[in-house]
Amino acid sequence: MRYRKTEPKELTKEQAKDKALRLLEFRSHSEKELTDKLKRAGAKEFDIEEILEFCRNYGFVDDKKYAAAKARDLKNLKKYGLKRIKAELYSKGISAEDIEEALLELDDDEEEVLLPLVRKKLGGDFEKKNIDKCIRYFLYRGYSFSDIRNCIDEIKTEYEE
Repeated sequence: MRYRKTEPKELTKEQAKDKALRLLEFRSHSEKELTDKLKRAGAKEFDIEEILEFCRNYGFVDDKKYAAAKARDLKNLKKYGLKRIKAELYSKGISAEDIEEALLELDDDEEEVLLPLVRKKLGGDFEKKNIDKCIRYFLYRGYSFSDIRNCIDEIKTEYEE
């Protein structure tokens, strides 16, 4: 049995507005995310712009607040580094200016957050294979190589004492 991808039916302005408000009811979205979801649902381009304007006026969509909250969540909950946070926000359609502003609000001391994470990941095993795996893991999570290396060296010296 073959499934055909049907074209989304065109939404009226009111239907598109209801869709946008339903989406925003569950979580905040960036303007780009909301635009993309409305396009996929079948909303017209000029209706989307009016809906976004309505949402901006009532404070339902605010990329600056969204970027700050998302950056805080990624740092505190997912323990991402600044590079990964920046990439995640960029993928959500946040402007470079808003991303920089959001990153400035975060604590800059990445090594303080990274040290216990590296300690747990290594678990006292300093074989080259395990260290390389640890470095790759934290590079993917957005931390700088020098910070990771410093944490590993610090943990090694603690174990040697």
